[in-house]
Amino acid sequence: MDPEVLADAYAKEGDALLAKRKVAEAIALYDRAIEVFPESCDAWTSKAVALKTMGRIRESLECVERALEIYQSPIAESLRESLSADLDRG
Repeated sequence: MDPEVLADAYAKEGDALLAKRKVAEAIALYDRAIEVFPESCDAWTSKAVALKTMGRIRESLECVERALEIYQSPIAESLRESLSADLDRG
């Protein structure tokens, strides 16, 4: 199977789990997506969202920065601004 297609499938599964508040399980699927296709902007961005919900702001910011290296997604850019503001507030 094409790695990009497989990564998309993992990321979509992760999104469904995240919607059910199964954050750790979602992160595991985002990691699988990233493992098979490291250039998945969606997987990096979704992982950043999941990490943010856990209060892991610095890790989340690292993921969103990686996503933005791949593609200048407006969603990732907005998330980066939010995370930066969270870090500034301490």
